Amino acid sequence: MKDGNTIKKFLKAVIVISIVFAFIMPGSATFFNASKEKEYLVKPMGITGMSGDTIYVDDDNTEGPWDGSIDYPYQFIQDGIDNTNNSDEVYVFNGTYFENIVVFNSIILKGEDKDNTTIDGRRQGTLVKITVNQVTLTGFTIKNSGSNPNDAGISINSEENFVKINNIVDNNYGIRLVESNNTIFYNNFMNNNKHAYDECNNVWNDNSPGGGNYWDDHTGEDDDEDGVIDTPYNITGDSNKDLLPLIHIYGSVINLNTKKVFLTIKRAINDYDTLDGHTIFVKSDIYYEHLIIYKAINLIGENKEGAIIDAREDDNAVKISDDEVTFSGFTVQHSGNESYNAGMVVTSDRNIITNNILEENYNGIILSCSSDDNIISENSIQNNDWNGIYIKLYCDRNIIFGNTIENNNYAGIAITGSSQNEIYHNNFIGNRHNAYDDSNNIWDDGYPSGGNYWDDYTGTDANGDGIGETPYIIPDGVNKDRYPFMEPYSSGDIIPPYVEITSPQNGFYFMNLRLLHRIFRQRTVIFGPITIAVEASDLQSGIEGIAFYIDNVHNPKWIDYNEPYSWTWRERSFLKHRHTIIVVAFDKAGNYNGDTLIVRKYF
Repeated sequence: MKDGNTIKKFLKAVIVISIVFAFIMPGSATFFNASKEKEYLVKPMGITGMSGDTIYVDDDNTEGPWDGSIDYPYQFIQDGIDNTNNSDEVYVFNGTYFENIVVFNSIILKGEDKDNTTIDGRRQGTLVKITVNQVTLTGFTIKNSGSNPNDAGISINSEENFVKINNIVDNNYGIRLVESNNTIFYNNFMNNNKHAYDECNNVWNDNSPGGGNYWDDHTGEDDDEDGVIDTPYNITGDSNKDLLPLIHIYGSVINLNTKKVFLTIKRAINDYDTLDGHTIFVKSDIYYEHLIIYKAINLIGENKEGAIIDAREDDNAVKISDDEVTFSGFTVQHSGNESYNAGMVVTSDRNIITNNILEENYNGIILSCSSDDNIISENSIQNNDWNGIYIKLYCDRNIIFGNTIENNNYAGIAITGSSQNEIYHNNFIGNRHNAYDDSNNIWDDGYPSGGNYWDDYTGTDANGDGIGETPYIIPDGVNKDRYPFMEPYSSGDIIPPYVEITSPQNGFYFMNLRLLHRIFRQRTVIFGPITIAVEASDLQSGIEGIAFYIDNVHNPKWIDYNEPYSWTWRERSFLKHRHTIIVVAFDKAGNYNGDTLIVRKYF
């Protein structure tokens, strides 16, 4: 059984991953779909010196009135354009606008979010016609133009316009230009009959920081791993080229804290504005990169089958060198073929590596350089040329649970010269040697929680509890799994939630205001109402609710189902002054955990 300190460390780590997973719900547009409480971004690059009025459009305003203000936005984009002067901005909130529009003033036409602000032409003509110079068009999905020869998602017959950060999809022409000196970059051209037509002289890429557009019919290599295909993309009509075509859809890598978009994962990590604690989200695609994660960030893939980091059989795919990194939601594959190569190398402490696939590397994961207190959970570590997980010298107190470690050509887990590691609830299947361990480690979670499943275990289960009566002996030392499973372990939520009373703390409180906390270091004294604040999280199923009790757990005073969890205790205390605050967190799988605080309350 784990001692209290180990459990506490584990639960503390659970907080981090719970917060990260809260961002990632299947099918969610949380990352890019801002609420209609309306947070306005800086005007896009393109037209300098513009300082006109902002006119708002929102398809949700179906009842009116309509005057283009934030309180009464126009329902249709064309109405917003019709009421502009030069230098104005038309800001369009998320929604689908079934329109064909004409831009005839020098304005900024900006969608709230290119993935959720859509202009749909319903297969009728050209969607957006720009007939005047110095227009910026940004932040839209533009789709479903007509199919006549000149129909397009965007048609430009003027100069000095900027078209950037749009999805241009399912049109006859994606964009059609018959004038020069326009700039088109960071757009995604997908599933158009013809992506672009340019019979003049226009610019199809941005030189700083360097990138053009994404074209779904352009393939090639990116040998320098800068996110740009090494061969240009030819534009139909004359001899124009996108010199810096993107290898990924623009918007595939985003820092959720700064909202900055990057062409590669490496650029996102290295960016000056990416700080410890930030979350970088990566959409599904193949990323031919070699990553060194030297900041305490959360690196989260959209889908572990779809977000692939491929080292192209050279060196290590991922190296984690800073503490407290969370890495989740990726396939990591094709490391180099040397004994020291791996899909992932960890040389730091207190990291969380969860919900990944590590396959077809030399080693799946290597822990080295005294890497301690890491959590490796719920991964598929399979088909690697040597070890699934290799724990080198002096890497202690790591927890490895809930993984499937399968078909690795040497050992499923190999441990050399490292102790106090805990390995349980893993499935070892089809490895040449399921494990070896020459040190002193823990290979089960006690009874009845159990140990691991070993496909070469030959013991029996006389009492039918799913656990073998005889231990499984780990080769090369004195270790054993005392409670081996008879069948592969199926992970369910068996971990209790983390819960902690964060306020009040030790100190003197008067009407909910904390005073004299340096004097009252060992006790909590309260006069008047007090707000009890709780921090809670759960690794797998999430928090169902927090129950608040005073002195007993028979009748809760309040149950809070929504973050932030709190309750204000207003009852007066005249005769009895010593009380126990009790909070109990329930997760959605029925597990629970509690925290208590003894206080003295007066009035």
